[in-house]
Amino acid sequence: MKLTIFGATGGTGLELVKQALERGHAVTAFVRNPASLAAHGAGLAIATGDVHDLASVERAIQGQDAVLCALGSRDLKKNMIRTEGTANIIQAMKKAQVRRLTVVSAMGIGESWNSLSMINKLFLAVLLKNTLKDHAAQEAAVRNSGLAWSIVRPSGLTDAPRTGIYSVGENIRAKTSRIARADVADLILDDLEKGALVGKAVTITN
Repeated sequence: MKLTIFGATGGTGLELVKQALERGHAVTAFVRNPASLAAHGAGLAIATGDVHDLASVERAIQGQDAVLCALGSRDLKKNMIRTEGTANIIQAMKKAQVRRLTVVSAMGIGESWNSLSMINKLFLAVLLKNTLKDHAAQEAAVRNSGLAWSIVRPSGLTDAPRTGIYSVGENIRAKTSRIARADVADLILDDLEKGALVGKAVTITN
């Protein structure tokens, strides 16, 4: 399968690139700095651009079978890169007639808010309110896109090795509030083959 991955240099994006290549997919990684993925070697195409630039997004999506979006930002201030970038991705996918989109969001967005503990609700509402707003607007755009979409909401992300053992479901509660980025990538790539999560927003957690 031909895949374009946005947010390819982030923690989850890097896992998606690595595991997609291991599974034999043809991967196009959308990056601002090509050197950031040089170590991944053969089998990887690099599309250089800015997700805010529609023309470069369109070039990266042309001819692909599916798009994976793991956009994010370490900036806790007002920042809508997920929403604005995803809007361009959706527009470009429609133009290129690419239907399959999977987006990495976060546990606590939308109806999954009720699955959080009171402590986690307070933490997110106070410290990550701008991130929550960005994720929520991003999810709304995805749901209204008319594409064959899936939304994956990880609990607290870690850099632990892939286990292949995790809980997945709509509005499930987290036992540990932790999930490896490698396991998030594992779920997303499995679902590209199975399609069980199309039209669903699911939580993944340990």
